[in-house]
Amino acid sequence: MSEQKVKTRGSKKTLETARNAYNFIVEDYLQGHRHKQEGKPVVWSCALVEKELFYAMGLHPYYPEQFAALCAVRRRDADPESEKEAVRFARIAEQAGYSTDLCGYERVATGYVINEDLSDAPLDGMAPPDMLVTTSGICDVRLKWFEDMAQRLNVPLFTFDRPEAVFQGIMQHPKSHEVAYYKRQLGDFLAFTEEVTGNRYDQDRLNECLDWGYKTNELRLEVLELRKAVPSPMGCADGFATMYPGMYCTGTEKAYDFYKALRDEVKARVEAGKGQIENERFRLLWYGIPLWFNMSIFNYFEEIGGVFAYEPAYNPSPWPPREHRDPLTEIAVRTLSVGTGMGSMIQSMVDNCINYDITGGVLAYLLTCRPVYLPVLEIRRALEERLGIPSVLVECDLVDERTYSEGQVRTRMDAFAEQILRKLEAGEPIQKGKAA
Repeated sequence: MSEQKVKTRGSKKTLETARNAYNFIVEDYLQGHRHKQEGKPVVWSCALVEKELFYAMGLHPYYPEQFAALCAVRRRDADPESEKEAVRFARIAEQAGYSTDLCGYERVATGYVINEDLSDAPLDGMAPPDMLVTTSGICDVRLKWFEDMAQRLNVPLFTFDRPEAVFQGIMQHPKSHEVAYYKRQLGDFLAFTEEVTGNRYDQDRLNECLDWGYKTNELRLEVLELRKAVPSPMGCADGFATMYPGMYCTGTEKAYDFYKALRDEVKARVEAGKGQIENERFRLLWYGIPLWFNMSIFNYFEEIGGVFAYEPAYNPSPWPPREHRDPLTEIAVRTLSVGTGMGSMIQSMVDNCINYDITGGVLAYLLTCRPVYLPVLEIRRALEERLGIPSVLVECDLVDERTYSEGQVRTRMDAFAEQILRKLEAGEPIQKGKAA
């Protein structure tokens, strides 16, 4: 593992809501600590678990993957030359024998747990958990990662065994036996939580949380529609900055209020014809998880008129209509209606490039994240063959800045920019079949 120093910094954001999003995270962490101090249960979990379940059961959730991203942007002191907290915790895990080939999220969270003092971290860390919950969906690392943390913390673990919805479209109608199987998983989780915490399941409370979740998802989809406007009113820096409430607080009124404010701000910018920059010349897609330790990459092309207009990661998909039936059946249908296969992923990349007038793609080739890097080359080929869109790979870990080669990235990005500018100056179409 290289120990070279790299110049990393935060991004410049366009929206006030995005600039204030960190305050939402701070308050959520504080609420979790207050929750624990009051003797109420805390859960550590992951992004793909249905959050409404936690709030309906009186749990305050923390997410080790998000915590690792937080550590990637924070230092222990004000010295800009000091290492990020993510590096500190990853090194602890590596010294305990965990390979540098493992997911950066996993190494950071594991090092944090090995460190034992859970308050020795940004925002005083995650409040100690009463239980851990993970899922088999998409990421293979989460299974053993959460099992390891549960053993070290001596707390019970529940794992959702989720059928993978592999199909060519963006949505499907899941088969009845799949719905029945996953509904049993949801029921098992509720029984598990009742046994661990003593909190009783209230169907009306879960329906209330689902109502907030569905309304929030509709707001987020509305924001995505607004982002298709030219010039781009909201870019990837703002998109990643504002993902926390939707990814981790779905099912709450505060998440709904956050996205209502975001929707209103983006809508006002669209109506005023205001973009991220004054002279937009080309629009880029960012595929994959961002480099949390160096978010300034999203401002890299602005001086020559380039903006990052869209990022598929962490954005919502349409859900089946709210039916107000048995909430466990509704959750199962919703979860299993969204595709995760290679075909659906590639088709969605192509569709997004068309819908957002994308000129080129920057693809995060995250060496320690198999769900992200495995499709990259197929996505790159599809963009070139179907749309004539060039792309460039950025290779590193998602939170560990020691893997980042600034010189290499700059060289690749500059060559990529020259390719796009030559295309524009020659009057070539931005996509096959679309005028320049």
